[in-house]
Amino acid sequence: MLSPKILLAILIFLISDPCVLHSQPNVAEMRSAAASNLTVDWTNQKVPATHMFVRPSPNEYMNAIEKAKKVLRARIVLDGSTTVEFYERPKDIDFYNSTIVVNRRGEASRSYNIGNLIKHQALSLVHVGIVPSGDDAGMLIAEYEGGAVGARVGFAILRFSPAGVELHTLPLTNFGKVVVFRGKPEQVEIWSALPYPAGADADPRAYATQACRWQGDGYECNPPKRHPGRFSPAAIDDPGIEIR
Repeated sequence: MLSPKILLAILIFLISDPCVLHSQPNVAEMRSAAASNLTVDWTNQKVPATHMFVRPSPNEYMNAIEKAKKVLRARIVLDGSTTVEFYERPKDIDFYNSTIVVNRRGEASRSYNIGNLIKHQALSLVHVGIVPSGDDAGMLIAEYEGGAVGARVGFAILRFSPAGVELHTLPLTNFGKVVVFRGKPEQVEIWSALPYPAGADADPRAYATQACRWQGDGYECNPPKRHPGRFSPAAIDDPGIEIR
């Protein structure tokens, strides 16, 4: 076992060594990493994938509030002519006006207000997933979280193809997730935690599931059905997009 004197000498060396200091990320490097995280190029994507986006700092939100500006949260490149952008216009630190903007070459941009569609104005983008189906077609799934511990979870699904795009949302869940199926793109399943009378937010919970089906003008969902067993919320919603 190393003596206290040797340990102290090692600690002093690590603090004083400029190479060690240089290896630590500075503020500029952290901001650069966050900026590079904004854009995901899924052009010619052949397999399903998910991506997590870093949330802005409280200072970035406060700056946007003071200047009445929106914050670009993510940009997804689907193909050579289609880009999907995710924005938030914060009204306070826990209240966001979230929108999705679809840009296609030769067409007018389409904007969707996610808070209005899901009926919850405190949702912030966390994950995005893609399920390609070939020929520049597929589904783009966005997961939004709200509340102090991300208790409310909402989902928006953009169906895209060379013929056009359609976006619809699913019912708001509690510590929930959405399951999408590669072989059955018209079907999804949502999970939502049942009310928990006592205990911590991280404790295992009972869940109800709903089978939903695409009907051309949106998703129609069956009544909730209790799922057997209990599940940790962290195992369900990190990420809250499951691709089977």
